[in-house]
Amino acid sequence: MSSRTAFVSCVVLMVVGLGAAVRAETPNQAFNGRIMLSAKRFPQSASSASAYTAQIRKQSIATFAENKESHSFKIFFAGFLKAPLNDLEYAIKIYDVSGKGSQLLVTFEQYTSARGQQSIISDMTLEKKAVGVNKELLMTMESKGKVLASSKFKITGEGEHFTGKVDFSEDEANGGKTSDDN
Repeated sequence: MSSRTAFVSCVVLMVVGLGAAVRAETPNQAFNGRIMLSAKRFPQSASSASAYTAQIRKQSIATFAENKESHSFKIFFAGFLKAPLNDLEYAIKIYDVSGKGSQLLVTFEQYTSARGQQSIISDMTLEKKAVGVNKELLMTMESKGKVLASSKFKITGEGEHFTGKVDFSEDEANGGKTSDDN
């Protein structure tokens, strides 16, 4: 093999490799099938696809603390779908995956303005009453039963406090019938 052929081969390989690296920096390819989560709104644009990918990567977090005043979790998300959304409606499902298996906690529908979207940016508020605290959750974006993107995250907060104090009526304290003894 001549040195010129080797040089041309190296240049071709570098250009092909560089092209693959540039393509991988687009958000849809970098985060394919993933939902990126944040405590603040994601940017709507950037100077380039790779800059946008970097902003999303930098802003993304996986643990959310409870808002003590509202007893809720405000979560902004950007879903990068495995396949274009062939509908105007999609479902968000939240599962508790803290223990063995998974338990569905919350489901809600969302709507887009056009078919064929490959990424969706939105937000949600999860109520402590519905999801609890100190859990690992799985969020999925689904359309017609097919999971298009997913992400795991944790929610932290203060659990319920129990005093251990129990109040009995005078009848119950004296060994009388309770309302459960019918």
